[in-house]
Amino acid sequence: MSVYSIKELGLISGIKPHTIRIWEKRYNILKPLRSDTNIRYYDDDQLKKLLNVCALINSGMKISAIGALSQKHILVEMDKIIAAAFKKKDQFDTIINQLLIAISTFDEAHFEKIFLHATQKFGLTKTYLNIIYPTLVRIGLMWTKSDIMPAQEHFFSNLFKQKLYAAIDVLPIPKSSNQTWVLFLNPQEEHEIGLLFANYILRKQGKKVVYLGPKVPYDNLRLVIQQFKTTHVYTFFTKKNEEEIINSMLDDLNATFKKIVICFSGNKNTIEKIPLTKNRMCVKDIHDLLEIVNH
Repeated sequence: MSVYSIKELGLISGIKPHTIRIWEKRYNILKPLRSDTNIRYYDDDQLKKLLNVCALINSGMKISAIGALSQKHILVEMDKIIAAAFKKKDQFDTIINQLLIAISTFDEAHFEKIFLHATQKFGLTKTYLNIIYPTLVRIGLMWTKSDIMPAQEHFFSNLFKQKLYAAIDVLPIPKSSNQTWVLFLNPQEEHEIGLLFANYILRKQGKKVVYLGPKVPYDNLRLVIQQFKTTHVYTFFTKKNEEEIINSMLDDLNATFKKIVICFSGNKNTIEKIPLTKNRMCVKDIHDLLEIVNH
């Protein structure tokens, strides 16, 4: 069981701690627990309830009405909202909220239920763009306790990577292709969900992909590029303030492999500062990637 301060509840839910305290006093929304030293804290069940309360408010219900509901009736109302969200393609916030509940409480069964409904309704690509990626961004902004944030993020990332591996595994390996993409992350990078999703998109487009994954030594990368008739190299830069390292690596690749298109994505503040050339392209979203693929 995880424990949370009121500040952490605010970060996760987006509700100010002052507002949470008012809800506690006026509407009995939450009941803080007390440590042996009389410090207030909250558990997983109360975090779930708060996130559900937020969803009910976003659906138009007043906090006073929610405060009068039992926990059972809150869950009944939430089932209605979730069902409605899957019927309307623009109500992704409710689905993201449910994923946050699954992630924060390590509830794999709830994740499976939400993910299955999402992919059945929207398909894997739209689920990633409108639900999974925004959830990852939200996770990155939410947690500040170093002993909490990595655990939840890794739990979610690994569950979704399993889904991507399964989706990639059923795609046929092309017998021939006019493009061969080498996908990799440099030795300082380890967050590979974006790269894995690019692997899925490229293979779905019928392109040959050599997937190397994270933390690839540069000498190894050069050998792989030389071994295959590589047309494109694709990588991600997620860390900040690495402009010199990135430019040096990209310059070296461009100089060594003059006819290969070097593509990159990543942290907006970082990639916007990287100069572009004819064979060096910034991939800001899936539409950019598809444009390069179909060029």
